[in-house]
Amino acid sequence: MFILFLFSLLLSQHYCAEVYNITSSQPLAQGQTLVSPGRIFELGFFSPSNNSENNKYVGIWHKNIYPQKVVWVANREKPIAAADTLASLTISSNGNLELIDGIQSTVWSTNISVPSNTSAAMLLDSGNFVVKVNIEAADQLWESFDYPSDTLLPSMLLGFDSKSGKRNVLTAWKSESDPSTGMFLVGLTPQVPSQVVIWMNGSTPYWRTGPWDKSKFLGVPMMDDEYQSGYFLHDNEQQGTKYFSYNILDKTVACMDITSEGILKLMDSVNGENWNLHWAAQKNSCDKYGACGPFGVCTASESPTPICKCLKGFVPKSDEEWSEGNRTGGCVPKSVTLRGKGDGFSKMVGLKVPDFHEYITSSDAEECKIQCLNNCSCLAYAYVNAEFSFLSHAVCITNSFCQMKEIE
Repeated sequence: MFILFLFSLLLSQHYCAEVYNITSSQPLAQGQTLVSPGRIFELGFFSPSNNSENNKYVGIWHKNIYPQKVVWVANREKPIAAADTLASLTISSNGNLELIDGIQSTVWSTNISVPSNTSAAMLLDSGNFVVKVNIEAADQLWESFDYPSDTLLPSMLLGFDSKSGKRNVLTAWKSESDPSTGMFLVGLTPQVPSQVVIWMNGSTPYWRTGPWDKSKFLGVPMMDDEYQSGYFLHDNEQQGTKYFSYNILDKTVACMDITSEGILKLMDSVNGENWNLHWAAQKNSCDKYGACGPFGVCTASESPTPICKCLKGFVPKSDEEWSEGNRTGGCVPKSVTLRGKGDGFSKMVGLKVPDFHEYITSSDAEECKIQCLNNCSCLAYAYVNAEFSFLSHAVCITNSFCQMKEIE
């Protein structure tokens, strides 16, 4: 009987370590975790790299997939001291969700207007951490999906609202042991068609996907090449919103994240137990933005130094820089004399569409070609047949001299 009693007591303690909502009367203490209804996601206190000597944070991770990948962090800029065992996550007297330390000081808060202190916080099976007016309410007052960390989960939105100025971006951790904001940021550009860009230090382009073709980004060949691939670009001109999202159609668990080294990865878990790498950006030295400069072509190799060459009719801008291994200055046109043959095009395959482009509608590739010839600023065109989307790209620097800014 004693053994049975002890067994039931242990079960009871284990059950108490998991809760399904946070209220003013039921805070989340260290040693407890908030679990989504289907036991897919879990929220709790953690130390990066599982080092008990590190500072502590509140984060979300998949409950049963290893290695553990933290997909959202609440207090990434304000850690809790490793020795503080009394910190907790609770609903405050003003109805906000707050992280308080051992001396009852607020470390992090949702900082919203809440009608009463009857509000409750819960974790959904999507991985979205939400605050509602009460446990039974349908609408959310606040949700973590509006404040991404370094990870984009299925149904999360990456993009912007041009009217309000709000942007949903991913920001890398500073390092594997420090979830504070690092040097890499991932966002969606407002141009048409849009592309996803990794910026370094907030503004310097580091990598880009190439333009969207209605089913995938042209510069990411690892993406599925089917219209029903699970990738979506939601563009609402009237509302001024543009967002990228994805959903894995075969119900595979997935997450897309930016590492502290600036690599964008999509990982999935078919068996729901282990992570597999589906695709990753920055596969080689040519993936870096502008590796060979304007009018330069980069050939992929395993070497850390990109293999560059100039387009036909162009020469290195600086022979000295190229001989020293610096090719970022790119190429310039050769001095040539036209012999009455007029303008023409040289066909190139396997290249990422240049960064600066103009979106036009054409019936076929020949019309696209004619429109480019009739435009003094057009240097090249790319015809993309994907749900009737077409691309023509060029940049005019002045009325008399036009230059393609970037080709990778």
